[in-house]
Amino acid sequence: MAKINTIEELREAIRDLEHQNYVNEQHMRKRVSDMAEKLKPINLVKGLFGNLFSGHQETKTNLLRMAAGIATSFIVKKFFKKGLAAGKN
Repeated sequence: MAKINTIEELREAIRDLEHQNYVNEQHMRKRVSDMAEKLKPINLVKGLFGNLFSGHQETKTNLLRMAAGIATSFIVKKFFKKGLAAGKN
């Protein structure tokens, strides 16, 4: 910024900074809104399935591994619950 010598230059500099602040604020609001939209559960699920069917092989492999891990965890949890219940009788 150039050196300010008069009141009018000061007022102009303030107007410029206020405008810049307004533009930055609007940009940040848009980014927050976009991020909130992406983080909605339905959009996360859509993105997950979109990556699964159109993503790279590495993405598909990682998603399938994650699903296998969840399924294994579920099966093990059920198995141990049955084992503990049978031990109590």
